[in-house]
Amino acid sequence: MKNALIIVFILYGSITLSQDKPAKAQLIKIFKNSIDQKSKKSVSIGSGEWTICNQDSAFFKADIIKLYSNINYFYQISNCCDFVNWTFYKKSAFVQSTSQICKEPSSASVKTVYYQISIFSEDKRLYILLLKPKVSAEKFEVLKIEDIGLANNNSTKEITLKRIISNPIN
Repeated sequence: MKNALIIVFILYGSITLSQDKPAKAQLIKIFKNSIDQKSKKSVSIGSGEWTICNQDSAFFKADIIKLYSNINYFYQISNCCDFVNWTFYKKSAFVQSTSQICKEPSSASVKTVYYQISIFSEDKRLYILLLKPKVSAEKFEVLKIEDIGLANNNSTKEITLKRIISNPIN
């Protein structure tokens, strides 16, 4: 009986902890730690990038998108072929690229537009504001941040975002 009670408390505690809302400092640290640039004069695409499935243009159309810090997630768990990638070169800015892995040879293209990112809290919720200078602004609510185990003791961070606003700037 005592063991059963201990197990219930452990399960309740792990469920409660996994439902914590993401914190601003946590997200900033995660993005900052993903910066893997060898030079300050150029941006190395693919170094420390975040990958988003773009099957059927989901990145541009879906209300919920998920970012992954390790592309191996898609080789091991998902069946996505087309991606949007964010390569951070400083904690408040990234370059967006696209790639595909299902047709040989695999390929990637780089957009020359750089994005600014702002992370802020409002009404006890965490948001990301993406700004493409003089073109558009997009706002996402950060729903959760998780670690997902992969093969060979690897893991990936999964950041779930909910699209709030997608506006062209006039």
